[in-house]
Amino acid sequence: MTGGDKSDKGHLTILVVDDSAYNRKMIRAILAEMKEVDSVSAVSDGEEAIRTVMTDPPDVITLDLNMPRMDGFTFLRWLMRNNPIPVIVVSAEGGEKNVFKALDLGALDFVVKPVRYASERIVEIRGELQEKIRAIAGKDMGLYLNRLKAKKPATRVVAPKPRVVHGTLPDKTGILVIGASTGGPSAVQRVLSELPEDFPLPVIVVQHMPPVFTRQFSSRLDRNTPLRAKEAANGDQLEAGVILVAPGGHHLLVSAEKDATVEVVQRTDQDRFVPSVNLTMSSAARIYGERAIGVLLTGMGNDGADGLYSIKESGGHTIAESEESSVVYGMPRAAMQRKAVQEVLHLDKIGSRIIELTRSLTGLKNTGSGGTKRS
Repeated sequence: MTGGDKSDKGHLTILVVDDSAYNRKMIRAILAEMKEVDSVSAVSDGEEAIRTVMTDPPDVITLDLNMPRMDGFTFLRWLMRNNPIPVIVVSAEGGEKNVFKALDLGALDFVVKPVRYASERIVEIRGELQEKIRAIAGKDMGLYLNRLKAKKPATRVVAPKPRVVHGTLPDKTGILVIGASTGGPSAVQRVLSELPEDFPLPVIVVQHMPPVFTRQFSSRLDRNTPLRAKEAANGDQLEAGVILVAPGGHHLLVSAEKDATVEVVQRTDQDRFVPSVNLTMSSAARIYGERAIGVLLTGMGNDGADGLYSIKESGGHTIAESEESSVVYGMPRAAMQRKAVQEVLHLDKIGSRIIELTRSLTGLKNTGSGGTKRS
């Protein structure tokens, strides 16, 4: 099912798949509160979910992964082959590897349960789950599944050449900052997989994710792109061809006081988006000015609009993903409305454009759009 938007009031149908009777009851109650929802049904495993999809397909599915008889992974494989429907994984705490596997299979986003066992604390996910349901309802799954199929693995070599480290004088180099939210992991990987191993700028990625998940995400980028990647720690050096992923639960700033390093700062109770794309991009704009490149990809909400505007105003270059390729167009749209965007590009064209902009910054000759990576 990849048809039109059914997100009008009272028209959404949702299927909850979870082996815990208590969680099914509570998640149904949370979703039934939404004015957009017409009905919420629930089943206990993948086999029952398949029967429901075949007889009365819903608009959105929330999916637990660890279930008896047929687990969430098997169901996802069947669903995306036979009747693609937007899925949000509702995962147990500590299941970050399982969540990324589910995203690879076609799930659009995830929400983490507060605890592993059935608990009344499940109500803590109410706001996040409702917001994400609204964001993905009616999305065309065909575009997203094609993106997943098109991912290119990185090529590794046994004996790489030593890397030349840039960044000791931040005003004489440049920086690339990428921000994303819902639908972002595959989009970020797609863009970074286009960059060569000898990419001459440091890269910061701000992906809305909770703690621990960002560490797993950085490991995936390290394995699946030509660049090195790690979750950022306080005081990390900004290095050419190295991706620093903002750690979940904290903000990441480019530090003015410490040459070409980053600073991890605590969130406040008032922060809506953590880590914040706005804060990272604004700090990059202050330090790098016209040598900053800001890229805003798919995601819900408006985080990144002000940060991208800061980069534009400082003389840097700004790119937003097009509505055509975005899983959720909220963040790029907000940046457009803020008049922060200089170029709107389909996801498939962003990597090559970054390479062009980088050549103009560094004066490098053509290095190609692929690359190899250390073993």
